[in-house]
Amino acid sequence: MEEQNKIKTTKNKNGKIKIMNKNNEPKKIIVEEDKEEGILILKLNSPETLNALSGDMLEELDKIIEEIWYSKLKGVIITGEGRAFSAGAKIDELRELENIHQAYEYLRRGQRVLSKIEKLKYITVAAIDGWALGGGFELALACTFRVATKNSKLGLPEINLGIMPGYGGTQRLTKLIGPQKAKKIMMNGEFIKADEAHQLGIIDKIVESKDELMSKSKEIIKRFEGKNPSALRYINEMCNIALGGDFEENLRTEAMFCAALISSPFAKQKMEEFITKKKKE
Repeated sequence: MEEQNKIKTTKNKNGKIKIMNKNNEPKKIIVEEDKEEGILILKLNSPETLNALSGDMLEELDKIIEEIWYSKLKGVIITGEGRAFSAGAKIDELRELENIHQAYEYLRRGQRVLSKIEKLKYITVAAIDGWALGGGFELALACTFRVATKNSKLGLPEINLGIMPGYGGTQRLTKLIGPQKAKKIMMNGEFIKADEAHQLGIIDKIVESKDELMSKSKEIIKRFEGKNPSALRYINEMCNIALGGDFEENLRTEAMFCAALISSPFAKQKMEEFITKKKKE
């Protein structure tokens, strides 16, 4: 990776890693690494804006993803500082876009960043406390799993501004819960309570308080310890494309991925262990 794309970091007295900009000022995301667990925590750090996904925050998130793309992490947790996960895009930035071309490029950049998160080779968990709205909800949908406190509220209220979700929400929410339920949420523009989101299958786990949020998120990642990381990645990729594209082409891709796994030392060892165990029974 080119030198100018490297992330400059510094540690505070608590051991938290902070991304720094050119003027050595803290930027919009705090990066914490649990080396013992092999888990990276990305904390959206603009509580004064309810962690709005500004252009600067998305750019910083994009650089972090590039940095960790080939790392040996077991998982990544994305959460928010303060009383929100993220309340969505910065409305003043949207308002200042002068024409359809600027708006399109602005949205496509956000889509590319969220798609990179969706395609990461390890488990990603959105740890939600408080508001997860608009682009913030779309960010959570790009993660593999979602954990939320019971008082959290989620939604895609863009319709109330005369617009629609633009960071992949129409696609990911529809894949997750089906078109009819997704239409209702987006067309009504209402907020969904955590328990309803859990019933719909949007939230995978509800916790009582913010104190439990991180431990439960880590538990989800640790649940996959001992499983072939490549298999987890391929399953993730195939599920992401399952409802789109050519069915026969998807089957060919599935067969190629599975063939690569069957040929891997990891799978050979697991199959040998299985056969040996069966012989002893």
